[in-house]
Amino acid sequence: MLCPRQSSELKTPQLWLWGQKTAFRRNTWGDGMAGLRSAPRGGAEVQAVGLDNERGAWGGTFDKLIRPDFAASLSSRPRFLPGSRLTLAVLDLVALSSSVFGLIYATRERLGFHPDIEAIVAVSVILAGFMAFAYAVGCYRYDALVSFSVSITRFAVALGISTVILVPINHYLLGAAFAAPAFRSISRSVTLILLAVGSAMFGGMISRMAFAAMARRHWFRRSILVIGTGQRARYLRDLFRRSDRRLAQLHFLPEADFGGLQPPVFSSDPVRVVHNARSAEELETRFHIDQVVIAVDEPQGLRLDRLLPWKASGTPIFDFNTFLERETGRVELQWTQSDWLLYSEGFRFGWLDTVLKRLLDIVVSGAMLFVAVPIFLAVAIAIKFEDFGPVFYRQARVSSGGRTFDILKFRTMRVDAEKFGAQWAAENDPRITKIGRRLRRWRIDEVPQLLNVLRGDMSLVGPRPERPCFVEKLNESIPFYHLRHSVKAGITGWAQINYPYGASEEDAQRKLEYDLYYLKHFSVLRDVSIMLQTFRVLVFAHGSR
Repeated sequence: MLCPRQSSELKTPQLWLWGQKTAFRRNTWGDGMAGLRSAPRGGAEVQAVGLDNERGAWGGTFDKLIRPDFAASLSSRPRFLPGSRLTLAVLDLVALSSSVFGLIYATRERLGFHPDIEAIVAVSVILAGFMAFAYAVGCYRYDALVSFSVSITRFAVALGISTVILVPINHYLLGAAFAAPAFRSISRSVTLILLAVGSAMFGGMISRMAFAAMARRHWFRRSILVIGTGQRARYLRDLFRRSDRRLAQLHFLPEADFGGLQPPVFSSDPVRVVHNARSAEELETRFHIDQVVIAVDEPQGLRLDRLLPWKASGTPIFDFNTFLERETGRVELQWTQSDWLLYSEGFRFGWLDTVLKRLLDIVVSGAMLFVAVPIFLAVAIAIKFEDFGPVFYRQARVSSGGRTFDILKFRTMRVDAEKFGAQWAAENDPRITKIGRRLRRWRIDEVPQLLNVLRGDMSLVGPRPERPCFVEKLNESIPFYHLRHSVKAGITGWAQINYPYGASEEDAQRKLEYDLYYLKHFSVLRDVSIMLQTFRVLVFAHGSR
């Protein structure tokens, strides 16, 4: 939402952008970031700044720089930055609703919608299908937000898949409830969905063009103040230089400005600090700080109480680990200490969540098994005819509390695949059969695990179970690895939708980082979200071996 507003400080018209966490001002003729150096190509803009008072460091003059009247002025400056993913989803919903409803309503008589309620029901079901599959194939992930081609390709895939699903829903389910020819006739049902797909594709392109224009105007760009210039600060700088992190801008302050110790410079590409602001008011006015991150390597001597006016004004302030977790969706082990895990939020497993999770497992796995009966028969025949070996493969795996169980899978390797002992599956593994390679590509070999879910050995969502021999070794070499056994193992999980197939100790450590994030932020709603996003992994065959 935009409304012109005059600023008494800058004497230029301002735009107030309403969105995610803070109210955010931008100059109407640019982003007001004069003096910033350009971002590295394809990455976020990075700028290091330092405050000085008559060319002196903050140090002992910080009390003068952060004055009570400045705290009061901060609290009167609400900053609200629109969420990029939510904005694109809302634009899609508006554009698709307008285009699909307009086309179907205009042709409702030819389609046979006599009461308007039938047309409204049809549009509602179609829109729900389009939006669900757009989310499932990753249209609102960060890599799609910064690339128009990726976003529109995934949106087209979502529409194509939803066509296959929506035609039988319209014909069989809605046809049983309504008498409209568009539901009862299979040809008209196909025509209805194709008309909706065409108009939705047009609406999706319009919404993405509008989003791209908003992104060029820096509507979604967060301005992040990073305190620190050491290893942690450099890690953040390198992270935000990636092409999928364009919607953020970093500004660095040295530790010495807060009474801390200046870290030694060992890197050939250190964080550059530019002393170009004389006061905190100037820093706030010029850079419109949205978040503050404490990324110091050695906290000794730091006077972080000086940030309290910023905190009181509503500006979020994060420690390094919490900020990194929010940005990456994982708990990075190289920076994580046990005391941070002890005191951080998360790891909440209420009895209601446990009951709902089990109910979801039973309902969804039962329904999927019913639908997958033809797949079972076809795959069993194909495996049997290839080498006349057994159809299913049983293997001991570890689940919650270290309990072992026999996992059930379609056999994808030769019968003598492990005659030399247990080993990780390699890329283009010669032990995999021809049928097995196709099954693994589309993850069809995992379908029998739905029986494990019904029995209670596993859950639909959770950390992937490993073999006992691997678990014993990984427990010794990877810190916190035992924590992943706090919940039941799953067919899919947060690690599976964010990281490719793991077949090494290094991969196991990276997947553990995602598993720890899932454990810290567990909820039934997140489980549903992971189930939907698993569809993207299946469609694009990410990480299969």
